[in-house]
Amino acid sequence: MTDWDVICYGTVVIDYVWQMAELPKPDGWMPISGEKRMIGGEASNTAIALSKWGASVALMGSALGTDPEGEFLRKSFAEEAPALDLSLQPFSDEVKTPFCACLATDDGLRTMFGSGDTALFPPVLTPEIASRARYVTADPNKWELSVEALFTASKAGAKVVAMDFMRSEEVCREAHISITSHAEDEKGSYAGFARKMRDRYGKSFIVTAGAEGSYVAEEGKSGDAVHIAVLKLDKVVDSTGAGDIYRAGILFGEIQGWNLIKSARFASIAAAHNCLALGGWGGVAPLRQLLERLDQDPDSIGQ
Repeated sequence: MTDWDVICYGTVVIDYVWQMAELPKPDGWMPISGEKRMIGGEASNTAIALSKWGASVALMGSALGTDPEGEFLRKSFAEEAPALDLSLQPFSDEVKTPFCACLATDDGLRTMFGSGDTALFPPVLTPEIASRARYVTADPNKWELSVEALFTASKAGAKVVAMDFMRSEEVCREAHISITSHAEDEKGSYAGFARKMRDRYGKSFIVTAGAEGSYVAEEGKSGDAVHIAVLKLDKVVDSTGAGDIYRAGILFGEIQGWNLIKSARFASIAAAHNCLALGGWGGVAPLRQLLERLDQDPDSIGQ
């Protein structure tokens, strides 16, 4: 028996999100059409989505201050994700809560600025803690600590879902599933890259490619990666967090015991819905809505 379905390890910050038509030119000015202050960071975004869908999740992220910004985050977690376990999340009088400024433009893209890098160190994940979760996932922002956390988790018996760790052959061998964005693939053949990595390491690899969808090369299979189409939207409000919500979708499917293709379809639908609102988790849709859409699109593969 374990205490949590997932431990989300990595980055937690406060996000300041501004929506505008386009970025201003140097020495220019641009009006803001929308703004939001909210919980941010890759680990937080994934953990909140999973918690909203009913998974048992613990967050173990970068230290937050006890300053007004840190207290805002503590209150926001209690209001927005009351079931999320924060017992592993450090708050410290000695750090200033880190922040990220996210500029979301009408083309659906976002530009980010950050502060507080020295505070972005999460605690060390011990074998005792890792063994209490079925899955452990991490982002690479604090590389050495995150790599160590994933190794510890794997050795403790948890299944590892790694996001953007292609630079580490050791993590690629240990991870149950590896997910990476198209930015990691310089050659442009996303399906080929996913297949190559699966065949090299014998593990499942997924390449996400924004509006082009995702490419899933499943462990134990041969041949080409499976293309999962992106859900078509009339308008993208903000793409911040789309990859984090996709990762949450993959983890949710794993928890349910789905095959990886079904999990990737669910993840794609969830990530697309999140782009309909500001913020890294602002558009997370209710589970029932996502499952209904999943049932409506049985032929979404490769479309």
